[in-house]
Amino acid sequence: MRKLLPGSVALIAAGLCGTGVPAVAADLGIEAPSYKAPVPIIRTYDWTGFYIGGNVGGHWGSDKITTSTDVNFEGLGTAAGAAIDAASPVTLHPEGFIGGVQAGYNLEGSGGVFGIEVDANWLGGTASRTLSNIPVISAGDQMTNSVEATFLSTLRMRWGTTVISDRSLLFITAGFAFETLKTSDTMGHNGNALITSTSGSTTEPGLTVGAGFEYAITDNISAKAEYLFVAIKDVNTTIPSTGAFADSIGVTHNYIDQVARFGLNFKFGG
Repeated sequence: MRKLLPGSVALIAAGLCGTGVPAVAADLGIEAPSYKAPVPIIRTYDWTGFYIGGNVGGHWGSDKITTSTDVNFEGLGTAAGAAIDAASPVTLHPEGFIGGVQAGYNLEGSGGVFGIEVDANWLGGTASRTLSNIPVISAGDQMTNSVEATFLSTLRMRWGTTVISDRSLLFITAGFAFETLKTSDTMGHNGNALITSTSGSTTEPGLTVGAGFEYAITDNISAKAEYLFVAIKDVNTTIPSTGAFADSIGVTHNYIDQVARFGLNFKFGG
C-alpha cells in the first residue's frame, strides 16, 4: 500500500495539469462552462461637428411701462406729475411670428455633448395702449405707448445628454441676447393734434436661458424643438416738453421675451 500511494498521487496531479479535468467532468456527465467575449457597444451616431440650419416659431413679449414726470414751475406741478406717474404703469404684450437661421458646433465626449450656437431671428407683432382721462390733465389729453420687437440674436453655450439614445439629445442652453425694439411714446390731444412725442429703434443687450430636444433623423439632418427666455436691458425714452406741455416725461420699457420654435440643422461630415 505504501508503494502504491506516491504513484497514485503523481497520476492525479498529471491529470489535473493536462486534460484530465475535462475528461473526468465528461465521464461524470458534467458539462464544462463555456465563456463568451463581451459584446462591444457600437455607437451609431456622433454629434460632433459643425452645423447650420433654420427655425420658425412664435414669441410672446412682455413690456412693463412706467413713467417719471419731470415737473417744473412752468408746468403742471408736482401733483399733476404724480398723477401721471400713478396712472401710467401698464404691461403690453407684443407677440407674433419668429423665424431665422442658426449655426454652431458640437463636441461629444464622455461628459455629454458640449456646443456653441449663434442665431439671428426676425420677429413680428406690435402692442399699444392709449391712456386718457388722467386726473388734473386737460380734458382730451392722452398718453399713447407702443412697442414692437423686430430682431433677436443670441450667442449661447449648450450642453446635452444622449441618455435616451445616440440620436436623441436633451439639452440646456444659456448665453447672451441682443434684441431690437421699436418704441413710440406720445402725449397728445384727442389722438389728433399731437403735442409732443418720441419714437425710435434701439438694440439692447441681455441674457437668455432655455432648453430643448433635438433628434438626428439622418447622419446629416436633425430636427429640434426649443424654448428660450430672454431679458434685455431697459429701454429709456423721454417725451420732451413743449410750450403746450411744459413737463417732460421719462418712459421706461422693461422688456422680456419668450420664444418657442422648431428648427432643422444640417451637420457637415458624418
